[in-house]
Amino acid sequence: MSAQSNEQALRQVLDRDAIFDLVRLERFWRDRCEWDRLLAAYTEPSMVRVSWFKGSARDFVEGSRKMHERGGYSRHVILPTYLQIEGDRALSESVGQVHLRGKLQGMSYDLIAYCRFLSRVVRTKDGWRLQTFDAIYDRDAIAPTIPGERLAIDPAKLEGLRASYRFMSYTLAANGYQVDPELPGDDRPDLLKQLYDAADRWLKTGK
Repeated sequence: MSAQSNEQALRQVLDRDAIFDLVRLERFWRDRCEWDRLLAAYTEPSMVRVSWFKGSARDFVEGSRKMHERGGYSRHVILPTYLQIEGDRALSESVGQVHLRGKLQGMSYDLIAYCRFLSRVVRTKDGWRLQTFDAIYDRDAIAPTIPGERLAIDPAKLEGLRASYRFMSYTLAANGYQVDPELPGDDRPDLLKQLYDAADRWLKTGK
C-alpha cells in the first residue's frame, strides 16, 4: 500500500471516529442539559425534526431547556451504525431508543420509543458538525411505572395515531405539545423514500 493510500485510510478512520463521537455526544449533551455544548454540535443554519419539534438547532436547544424546566425527563440510547463520507459531507445513521418518564392524570409511566436517527454532517473549521437531525420512528411501548396499576389512556384518542409513534404522540399531546403526523417512520415507506432520496442527493451534490 502506498503512502498516499495509507494517509487516505487513516483520514477515513479519523473522520469516522470524529463523526460517530459527535453523534453520540449530541444526545448525551441533551440528556445532561449541557445546552451550550449541544448547540455547538450543530452548524448554522441547521434543521432538527423530532416528534415534538421542527426547526433550527438553536430553537431546539431552547425548547429542550424549557421542556426540562417543565419536568420533562428523557434519556437516549444511540448506536451510530452506518456512515457515508463524500469529501466534506457525510450521512450518519444510528439505531436508537428514547426512554421517557412522565405522568398521565397523576399516574407515572415509562415509555420507550424505538427509532433511528439520520443526520447530514459537514466538515467545518472547528471539525465535523451536524447540519440536520431527523428521527425515524419504528414503534413505541408504554407501561405504568408501578406494576399492577392501569394508565388512564383514552382508546378513542389513540385511534388515528401512527403506529410508529402512537404513545409518544398521545403523551406529548396530553402535555400540550403538537406532534407532526407526517414524520418519517417505518409505517410510511413513502416518507422514508423522500427523506433518504433527499439525503443521498445532498451527499452527492451538496443541494
